[in-house]
Amino acid sequence: MTDKEKQNKDVKGEDTQPETEEDTVRMFKDDFDAMQAEADQLATELGKAKESAAKEMQRADEMTVQCQRLQAEFENYRKRTNETNKRVRQDGAVDVLEKILPVLDAIEQAKKIITDQSVLSGVEMIERQLEALLDAYDVKRIQAQDAPFDPKFHNCVMEEEVDEARKGQVVRIFQQGYTIGDRVLRYATVIVGK
Repeated sequence: MTDKEKQNKDVKGEDTQPETEEDTVRMFKDDFDAMQAEADQLATELGKAKESAAKEMQRADEMTVQCQRLQAEFENYRKRTNETNKRVRQDGAVDVLEKILPVLDAIEQAKKIITDQSVLSGVEMIERQLEALLDAYDVKRIQAQDAPFDPKFHNCVMEEEVDEARKGQVVRIFQQGYTIGDRVLRYATVIVGK
């Protein structure tokens, strides 16, 4: 309230009418200026609030992008870790399974010289158990006999003269080959026809 307005109050504390038109204009101008100042202050505060909100939205967007990036990196890390663990387990199994293969080779040789049928059936039972064990680990024999020579699966140690129809094929197997999944556990050692 301006000084003039204070003067316009009577003793009872009630407003009195402005004395002149000039006083009325001055009173309205003072009220308008006060409202204008308050409006300017509110506009300034609104501008600051909008600027602050825009910065917070930008920060929220940046944090969202960072969170998505971290989530993608974690998913890639999880996949790599799972693949590494799978490979390590398979490599450990390969080490053990490679040690079993010579036992199968010995059984194969023993079957060729055993004449007692009961002993032979016992050896064959052991062979079936070992093959079941290998099968549980997805170990398969490489089919080599009479198959075309394939350096991805066969290791040629000799060539042998054969008729035209068997050229380039495996004629004999020295040592059986095996795969585990899609990788070679042991190459088949073979003689190829030439």
